[in-house]
Amino acid sequence: MKLGYSLPSNQGFEDPNDIVILAEKAEKLGFNSVWTSEHLFHSSYIADRLDNLPYYEPLSILCAVAMRTHKIRLGTTVIVLPWHDPPRLAKTVATLDLLSQGRVDLGVGVATTEDEYINLGVDFKTRGKRANEILSALQILWTEEIPEYHGEFYRYSGLKFSPKPKQKPYPPIHVGGSSMAALRRTARFGDGWHTLRQSPDDIREKLPILEQLMQEAGRDPNSLYISINAGIRFDGKPQDREPKDRKLISGSNQDIIDTLAAFSNSGCHEVVVSIASREQSFHEDLLDRIAAEILPYI
Repeated sequence: MKLGYSLPSNQGFEDPNDIVILAEKAEKLGFNSVWTSEHLFHSSYIADRLDNLPYYEPLSILCAVAMRTHKIRLGTTVIVLPWHDPPRLAKTVATLDLLSQGRVDLGVGVATTEDEYINLGVDFKTRGKRANEILSALQILWTEEIPEYHGEFYRYSGLKFSPKPKQKPYPPIHVGGSSMAALRRTARFGDGWHTLRQSPDDIREKLPILEQLMQEAGRDPNSLYISINAGIRFDGKPQDREPKDRKLISGSNQDIIDTLAAFSNSGCHEVVVSIASREQSFHEDLLDRIAAEILPYI
């Protein structure tokens, strides 16, 4: 199983360049990927956590990371599709994919922060329909010289679109969420399912549903890449749950190794670890510890 690292672009770092330094370190230590998340406003729980501290734009951070790294994958966990215009998003992602020599993994979702939708003038109730249309439009924009798309919310025809991504036919799309709507979206559009707040058993229970949905869509379930974003803490506290029932990766070294093994056994190909701190030195120390004490055993 592979291990990724959720960059703290959402933790209120004063200098975004420090986040890029952490990405460089993660690559040197052998992590498979780094990921950034997205909120445009300090909505509800974001405001409670950050107050006036910054929450950085995810693709800009990954662009800087692309220029300072060579092989680590660059993911989003996740881009909130209904907040974006499809051609602009398609151009930005394609440009990043070219700059990084084909290292982008596009994690996408719809979010649940209705107050952000209100501020953006986007109908919260249509977010699922909009997301599906945007995914269809992105696939066409990335693969057709003169893309033509006619949906309820987005329409394009008659004009060339470039650049196309380096990865063909386009960067892997990892659909976030665990609702039935998200699973249907994954089956229809996803190269991967990228979830959070799920235990290994939760994932194991959903995979047969995904398999059936993908078969119904005429797609091969074995091609789906399964990943999860989960918090990690070396707190040494005794675990009161079996590894298969844990949603947080914590406890002793052996507890952490056992939890990661449970995710692997459930069908996960990659776990993206998230560190809840805005102290760069804390991230650096924890990355070193993960690389030395955990990575060799998974």
